Amino acid sequence: MTVKLIFHYILWSIRLGIPPWYYFQINAEWYNKEKGFYSKIDMDKRIPLQWRLQQCYFDKNHLPTEFPVFLKPEWGQNSNGIVRIDTKAAFLNIKIKSKIPYIVQQAASETQEYEIFYIRDVDNLQQLAVLTITQSINQSDERYPINNIYNSNVMYQDCSDTFSQNELKKITSHLQALPNFRIARVGLRVNSRADLLAGLFHIIEVNLFAPFPINLLDNKLSKKAKHRFIKNSMYHLVKASGSIPKQHFNRFVFFKKIIKHYQSKVK
Repeated sequence: MTVKLIFHYILWSIRLGIPPWYYFQINAEWYNKEKGFYSKIDMDKRIPLQWRLQQCYFDKNHLPTEFPVFLKPEWGQNSNGIVRIDTKAAFLNIKIKSKIPYIVQQAASETQEYEIFYIRDVDNLQQLAVLTITQSINQSDERYPINNIYNSNVMYQDCSDTFSQNELKKITSHLQALPNFRIARVGLRVNSRADLLAGLFHIIEVNLFAPFPINLLDNKLSKKAKHRFIKNSMYHLVKASGSIPKQHFNRFVFFKKIIKHYQSKVK
């Protein structure tokens, strides 16, 4: 799937006359140049209070008031490096080996998890050119699982087509409370579909750098549907990349920094 996404992105770049390397700085305004990565601490401040989970830098001298909590690298994707900590003793005994600072995030109490992927319509910033809603379904008995593409207990179900146009407009209106990201994948926890539409949820993650459209991992989607989605979404992504303000950092510097900080481990 990744190869197909890249192929169609480059193809549309050639057709539209937009340099393909713009892809690596598509959300440049929210990149922290001093740290050299997209900071989850920075992002936390941009999430509206009603959807925000408490989080702070990891410090053994400041114990969480409740457990479990999640220990996360300040930069990372696809749940890379995330660890759930269930007790005070585990919190005090954990050792981190990483150049990237770690943060502690409050566990969301909601029971269902969704990944909302979107690409903004650059011709009308109040609209989304692409919007998919995918449920992450964990088949284990864990109350607070770490759902990601590497977890064998997780399956993804694209439920975008089950929402009416009016319901999709409601979800779009919620997303407008975030900054005008050109592309993003928002992970959130919610108790029900009705709560999702009502805006009663907590955001657990906002991925801005090359977020993979999780709906493509739904095995029930046909090859034809996936091909149609890839072709359409990459067209809009190339258009979005063409709207990047030219005063931002060098394209290759950005890419190298992202790669440098991508890997992190917790032991």
